[in-house]
Amino acid sequence: MVRAALVLACAIPAVSLRLNQKVATTDQPEDLVELTTGCDTNGNFNSTGNVLPQVKRPWGFNDWVPQTNAGSSNWWFRTRDTKFHGMRCTHQPSPWMGDYASFLVQPHTGERPEPLSYSPEEATFRPHLFKASLTKEGAEPIELEFAPTSRAAMMRVTFKKAETPRVSVNVQAGSVEAKDGMLSGVTMSFAHTMPQGWKGMFFVVKPVTAAKKTSAESKTGTFEFSSEGPVELALGTSFISEEQAIRNLEAEVGKKKFDDVVSEGQKEWRSLLGRANVQSLSQEKLKLFYTNLWRAQLFPRHLHEVDQNGKEVHFSAYTAKVEPGKFMADSGAWDAYKTVYVLQSIIAPENFGATINGWVQSAKESGWLPQWPSPDQSDMMVGTMGDTVLADALAKQKWGFVDGFDAEETYAVIRKDAFDQDNPSLFGRAGLKNYIEKGYVPTSDNEESVALTLGYYLADAAISNAAKLLGKDEDAKTLHDRSRRYYNLFNNESSFFQPRDDSGEFTGGFDALAWRNGFTEGNAWHSRFDVPHDVEGLRKLFGGKLCSAINSMMTYKGEVFHEGGYYRTTKEMNESALIAGDFGQYAHSNQPVHHVLYIAKKAGCNDLADSYLRKAQDKLYTLKGWSGDEDNGEMGAWYALSALGLYQMEGGKDEVILGSPSVVGAELTLPKGKKLSIKTHGQSEKAVFVQSVNWAPTEGKEREITENVIPFTELMSGGRLTFSMGTSSSRKNAL
Repeated sequence: MVRAALVLACAIPAVSLRLNQKVATTDQPEDLVELTTGCDTNGNFNSTGNVLPQVKRPWGFNDWVPQTNAGSSNWWFRTRDTKFHGMRCTHQPSPWMGDYASFLVQPHTGERPEPLSYSPEEATFRPHLFKASLTKEGAEPIELEFAPTSRAAMMRVTFKKAETPRVSVNVQAGSVEAKDGMLSGVTMSFAHTMPQGWKGMFFVVKPVTAAKKTSAESKTGTFEFSSEGPVELALGTSFISEEQAIRNLEAEVGKKKFDDVVSEGQKEWRSLLGRANVQSLSQEKLKLFYTNLWRAQLFPRHLHEVDQNGKEVHFSAYTAKVEPGKFMADSGAWDAYKTVYVLQSIIAPENFGATINGWVQSAKESGWLPQWPSPDQSDMMVGTMGDTVLADALAKQKWGFVDGFDAEETYAVIRKDAFDQDNPSLFGRAGLKNYIEKGYVPTSDNEESVALTLGYYLADAAISNAAKLLGKDEDAKTLHDRSRRYYNLFNNESSFFQPRDDSGEFTGGFDALAWRNGFTEGNAWHSRFDVPHDVEGLRKLFGGKLCSAINSMMTYKGEVFHEGGYYRTTKEMNESALIAGDFGQYAHSNQPVHHVLYIAKKAGCNDLADSYLRKAQDKLYTLKGWSGDEDNGEMGAWYALSALGLYQMEGGKDEVILGSPSVVGAELTLPKGKKLSIKTHGQSEKAVFVQSVNWAPTEGKEREITENVIPFTELMSGGRLTFSMGTSSSRKNAL
């Protein structure tokens, strides 16, 4: 085995990759993450991710990103920009949601701060570190380094004999004052509807290196330093009070030096990403895997703090009070339920359990489970898909793989969504009365009634699974029966799910290419197979020809979309058209299709599923970005799971679908000292077809897997999963 030092972009230190023929692996996964992937988007025509290069801790309280564009409210960082306006403390989960509690920290020379120049290609973007050389005409460069904790951060700045003796670090926020040798302030910035009683974010900035002068005027605070040598500053934040911001600063930074914080952050990311020790066909594939795995560990963010008594507390965006316990925000359940939490339950179950605890706490404070909180509930997307996340956690707690939350409290939260019709507009299930009585949500209740109803079926199936495990048999039967009523929306004449009105009639003028008319950010094709909890029932709907129907989606030729109820061409429509030549109506940027190829896999459409699963990984995921918005880690987690050959379609069910892995091998670190080894024989770019799968549990006899499924409980108990790959199929295929 030969060691080769491969120099990465952004002028970072070399990373050692172990190379054996075409196999690449690393013990420094954090250095392979490409933070700027998917960042060069303007939001108008098509997305390569619509993300930010967040420098932060896993699921951290704050994100820190260089602001490079002051002229845009939501797209304020773009890879192509070369102006630096400061390091921005941000909580923006998506440009469509916008930012809140942001402020800027910027080094500068001269009388007042002004944009500096920097090279994004030469800057260092790492999960735990940002480093750049900042310049302005006629002056020596300013070397900036920035490293975060969760609620605090450190900054090191080196000024080199500037022309002016005045060298400064500037803080810009809603209000700033100078006192006790520090700068303190509050930022009230909020891009969407501000919660009632919102107090903003409190912050303090402390010079670790003595400042010559500290001053503040209105919205700007300044530290002046001598003109040579490095200076260090420490920053603390809190949503509770200035006193708590100081407490957070002392707890997370204290007497640490800048290099200590860098090392600590690097070790934390290395430990988390290293729970999946992957071997890939190339360095690029290895980078791609760890970039996607990193994206999947950013949200939801933990917004709780530790008070003077060592207790977890938080400012509640629902009650406008300081409440006990954990608090989670900045995650859309519509997107994340399919992949983000499934991946967490495998490689970070301790965080998964803590997150469920936080969601239950939010439900106590708001009265209902939030579905898109940022930091409080927002009217974004449809359904109560968070129910599937909590139901899945209940099952995995019962099986002994997740802990940290109360089962009865958690079940009560999702049961309320399923049965309580007296819900406010922002919470619960729209049209629940009709859904219960008619078996579907009619168009009069919601313009996206089909997508909404299909989501209810899936959520009911997951809650039913959890109820059965908890011994709540009556609920389990009721919800199971409700989840199987998807035939109500299936039109046998068109073989599509279609909207129905109050009288039970399918609405006229059905157009499978028309967007929104019954569907969310897509058309009828995208939701045509959105019944992942009953593949056998779906097969019956299609007269036993499910594989053929899915194939028709993937090979569709012709007009890609009609504007439908949007009455304009949206960026998502453009994104679907860009990939239609390779994927037909499989618009990967719309989440309902993310199940489709695994439905095909479970149905035994082996050639179809294997070929397109690998094609999606190869063509729709690159180091330039994604085929649409990378929503809160959802696409990143889809890739990581798919590259490993693992996918879960139904919450609370002891079942994992086995796909077509693209890794050469992987070792996953599981709870309780267990290991899951994934091996592929004959792996190559063209060897996409699974010939056979064997499972050897840590304790037990090896066996062949013939139906593309394996119990979750078996995988999490440890063992070896071996895929034999080939360039053509040798397995039996369903029709």
